[in-house]
Amino acid sequence: MTGHRQLKHPEVLQKQVRQVIDTLLWSLFDEASRNTFERVKLAGTTPVLYRVLSSLAEGADRIVARTVLEYPQASLLAILPLTVEDYLDDFATDESRQEFRELLAKSNRSVLLRKRNIDEDRRDPQDQLELRRDAYEAAGRYVVDHCDLLIALWDGEEARGRGGTAEIVQYALSNDRPVIHVWDHVLKVLNRGEAKGLEASAIKGIDSFNRQLIMDSLSDQYAGNLERDIFEKPRTAASIPAATREMVSRCLVPYYVRASVVAKKSRDAFQHKGRNVYVLSAAAVGCAATAVLFPALAVVGFGTELALLIAMLLTLRTERNAGEHRTWIEHRFLTERIRAGIFMAICGVDPSPINVPAYMGHSQTVNDWTVRAFREIWDRLPPFSGCDASNYVSLNAYVREAWIDDQTKFHKEKQVREGRTHRRLDRAGSIVVTTTVLAAAAHLVFLLFVMDPAVTAGTWPIIHTVLHRGLTFVALLFPAIAASLSAMDDQGEHRRLEERSKNMEEQLERLGAQMASASSPEEFEKALRNLDEQLMLREIQDWLMLMRYVEIKAA
Repeated sequence: MTGHRQLKHPEVLQKQVRQVIDTLLWSLFDEASRNTFERVKLAGTTPVLYRVLSSLAEGADRIVARTVLEYPQASLLAILPLTVEDYLDDFATDESRQEFRELLAKSNRSVLLRKRNIDEDRRDPQDQLELRRDAYEAAGRYVVDHCDLLIALWDGEEARGRGGTAEIVQYALSNDRPVIHVWDHVLKVLNRGEAKGLEASAIKGIDSFNRQLIMDSLSDQYAGNLERDIFEKPRTAASIPAATREMVSRCLVPYYVRASVVAKKSRDAFQHKGRNVYVLSAAAVGCAATAVLFPALAVVGFGTELALLIAMLLTLRTERNAGEHRTWIEHRFLTERIRAGIFMAICGVDPSPINVPAYMGHSQTVNDWTVRAFREIWDRLPPFSGCDASNYVSLNAYVREAWIDDQTKFHKEKQVREGRTHRRLDRAGSIVVTTTVLAAAAHLVFLLFVMDPAVTAGTWPIIHTVLHRGLTFVALLFPAIAASLSAMDDQGEHRRLEERSKNMEEQLERLGAQMASASSPEEFEKALRNLDEQLMLREIQDWLMLMRYVEIKAA
């Protein structure tokens, strides 16, 4: 939400906000989305709750926050433009400051956009005022970037300062965010150009995730493997408190297991079907060649070709209907975010919110169910206070051993594995193409210079026919085999993944050295956030963008 601090009729506005939530909000969903909500509600697997994003300033911020929190299980996410100490200076009375503290306590974890007090950065009062304006503008834009709907308690006038309500409303409209304008006797939806409503794809994705059935034995196996990797194998894990281990095992590991199991199952199915399609394609060409070269087998050859082509098309349709490729990459993204989150939670540090760079807009948005699911999972954790002088050294050693070294080893092995697979497929394709070229040359020589079988006797005509048909069969089938091998290589993106792992190995070593040099809790937390945000998150987002458009192609 956004709005003015000074309001003449707060009771009227509060009733209007409730009207927005009860009726107008739902009218912004299309029919398909409303049907999704009904199905989810009937299934009872995924409760749909309200969350309000508010900076908790006086006036509009607090009215909307309190109104939303009246709904069952509703939650508050406080977006603070300044440190709490600086922000309290903005409020005129002790009653206002106390109200702010009470509301802030209802936010399980808050987003603090400035980590330092303003007077630590600027001494001049005018410069401090400018920093405050920057902070308020950043908070307003953050709210817009991370909400579904912006409720604006706004008089409709131009902004009276940078970061004012009118400016934030325009920013929302320019980013196609739905806005509902609320004021005395005004209640309307604002849009710029073509109306943009709300849609339920994130709810649908999270509900599908919640419905996944995982066998207890498989779940226990995955959970056991993960907990051994993070709590038993690292020598430095002994310093992790029992309460932290229990919290991770209870609040994060089950979701990691669910996402990981589904990702692996979907990946295996997608890759298996891809290989089948390309094998069936080459086999169909071989059957057609057999039918052409051996007329007596024409019915069998063409019939088998038809059966193989139908099987290939059914495999393609099955994969696309099942959405195994999409399921794989989305669940793999969630798996890696939760895995990174486990290490952040062990260190008592909140990861930065998942932001989607502009260049990734076609592959992922802030409304993706994976982004929402991770936020929902993380918000169930207790608030963290960060690390301190008593534990940052041991945590530093643990992160380097259990996370950085483990990831470095993983990418070294992946680099070798992907490179080996790429070279094998490439070598096999080269052999097949070379064989085809040699067969074509031999065939040409054979036809131009070898004696005509019609003027010879004995077994030569039979040998002549066998060689002619054999070389023709190779000429027809082998290019299809080479194409299938190349398609398998493209489907796996083995060459690119090899290079990505090589780059990741170098970056991990650099960040490991940076972390090892951290000499204070603040430096360690900064290095930890860099590792999570600048490397791990960007790496999996880059992988997602790479793999999003990999598909099995009938051609």
